Amino acid sequence: MRRNFPLLIGILFFLPGCVQTQFSAGSLPARLAARPIQDYSGLNLAAYTSARQSTDLIHPGDRLEVSLDPGTLDDKSVLNWKVTVDEFGETSLPNIGPVKLAGLSSAEAEKAIIRTSLERDVFLTPVVDVDVRERRPRRVLVTGAVGTPGAIEIPDDSVSLADILVRAGGLTAEATGTISVNGARSVPDDNADDPPANALRAISSSAVTATTISLESTPESELGEIMVSEGAVVHAVAHSPRPIQVVGVIRNKAIEVAGGQNVRLLDALTEAGGQTYSNWISDKVTIVRQNPDGSGTFRIKASIRKAKADARENILLAPYDIVSVEENVVTFTLSTLSGLFGAAMNASRIGI
Repeated sequence: MRRNFPLLIGILFFLPGCVQTQFSAGSLPARLAARPIQDYSGLNLAAYTSARQSTDLIHPGDRLEVSLDPGTLDDKSVLNWKVTVDEFGETSLPNIGPVKLAGLSSAEAEKAIIRTSLERDVFLTPVVDVDVRERRPRRVLVTGAVGTPGAIEIPDDSVSLADILVRAGGLTAEATGTISVNGARSVPDDNADDPPANALRAISSSAVTATTISLESTPESELGEIMVSEGAVVHAVAHSPRPIQVVGVIRNKAIEVAGGQNVRLLDALTEAGGQTYSNWISDKVTIVRQNPDGSGTFRIKASIRKAKADARENILLAPYDIVSVEENVVTFTLSTLSGLFGAAMNASRIGI
């Protein structure tokens, strides 16, 4: 057994080296580094809002007032009707019958009524006036990380996603950059000679039930081409809570990372109340981080002095990191003496 003992020690010594679980802050592999948080609250989409608005056109659900003078030169013969445009875009007028009016301006609707009356030999010399008295409200529900979540009214049957976000007060710092849309459709450029290369613009012009947009890979201009129909639900996904725990020779504290904010090593120490001792006394820090593939954790050795001198050493922290300011002989001695001094002071106060 003694003959095999050195071999056993050698195996146990080299076995942990097969999987590296400890790195230095300056040599951390890119695959293990924290990903920077993108702040989308400053995204300016006003330039990409849709110009294709038809607030002067008649839509299904609109209430109209129609006046028709049959041309008999008798003021009492003027007919006035209050009608509603049905879901098919038509309205039914007495004697004349159904007339398609949706998508027309008031002037075009007047011509359509006159034309239909002549075709059906009802009124041969009519003068028609059409006035839109009440618009049917068209709404889109916006939820999640936007300035003013809730139902917003849109001026048309569909508007661009850029319009929706601007009307909802823009994205907040908590937005992850992922937007889900239930009821979106893409309107390709009819003048384009070649099919669009971007996947979002390649969506069929027919309505789709749901789609997800990533702002990280989608140009801002694309948001002006993704059309959202009334009744759709637009959800801007928000960051989940991202705590960082600071422990050790410092005031223990759980730091909630605000949306859109990147926290580095020195930031976390400051948020925890600052160092208990000078960095010449307390310098070493260990960061325990979850492995991206979920296979346990690994450690990152860092130095407060190096972090202050070199930005590369002041590493970006990831959600759920545990930052431990390490104890050493000097800090342990100082803490012990401080504890003893405090106990002595308390004893003297109570007269022991």
